Amino acid sequence: MEVFLKLHVRVSVVLLATEFLLLPSARAQLAGHYIGGATGLENGTTAPPGFYGTFFPVVEHVNALKGPGGATIAKPNINVVANMAAYAVTTQKKILGADYGLSVIFPVVNTRFTANLFNASAESAGISDIYFAPIVLGWEKGNTTYAVNYGFYAPTGSFDPSSALNPGLGYWEHQIQAGATYSIGKPKLWNTSFLTTWEISHSRSGDVKPGPMLTGECSFGRRFDKYQMNAGIAGYGYKKLSPDSGSGINPLLAGITDRSFGIGPEWKYTNLKWRLGFDFRFEQQFAVQAKTSGSAFFMSVTFLDLTPPPPKK
Repeated sequence: MEVFLKLHVRVSVVLLATEFLLLPSARAQLAGHYIGGATGLENGTTAPPGFYGTFFPVVEHVNALKGPGGATIAKPNINVVANMAAYAVTTQKKILGADYGLSVIFPVVNTRFTANLFNASAESAGISDIYFAPIVLGWEKGNTTYAVNYGFYAPTGSFDPSSALNPGLGYWEHQIQAGATYSIGKPKLWNTSFLTTWEISHSRSGDVKPGPMLTGECSFGRRFDKYQMNAGIAGYGYKKLSPDSGSGINPLLAGITDRSFGIGPEWKYTNLKWRLGFDFRFEQQFAVQAKTSGSAFFMSVTFLDLTPPPPKK
């Protein structure tokens, strides 16, 4: 029987404050909650019925700040470490023919900034903005699975607009996701997937509203070891669809939209005997404009079903 790890996780990670350490020449945009590359192989598939718990650490290293044209305007050394506790349940209930579920993520962020260019260092740590998805829908038809999700980020993390680094982003945000996973051929060994994530934000304190954002993630992999292992490559593209707005926007940032891309290898393994799933992914960013650039390492350990099976009679 084919069994795959079908839990994908959204991430709430704070990279930098809006104006990147308040530098007047830096043209970085307001960051969104979702991080490109947060999902990879089989990201268009939802988890089967059950109750799941995931520990999801993310380490993102920022080594450049890119201008609107992609030129490097600063070379900082920033490490962002986020530790997420994610819980998800897929019920036996059907909505529009889809399995229905919901999920929640509690992120803790610990950042440290050092850069000789500015002769400064700073730290910021604490609970970031909590994510809750009351609608997680998954369909399966032939070799294809489909996923549609709605969730939102609550500004539970500490935020100070005068600070360069904050655990939270300081605003509410809606997130809509839609994607699909296709298993190629009858053996279903080769697989490809695609997921789109749309972010729509409320205004932040200081009369600043981030523009809407779109992230597209894709993957291509092959399954091994009786379908318990999936290895391949994953990538993403991100684009802010319209500039940030509001009277609090730095005039140097007005009218600018940012973008980034990333790609790298991924390895997933599901052990049914242990009831555990493991996922490791590294992505290098490229073609970045008007935001920070670097690399990211994602890892997750998922308890496949926290609900023990009923005792045999």
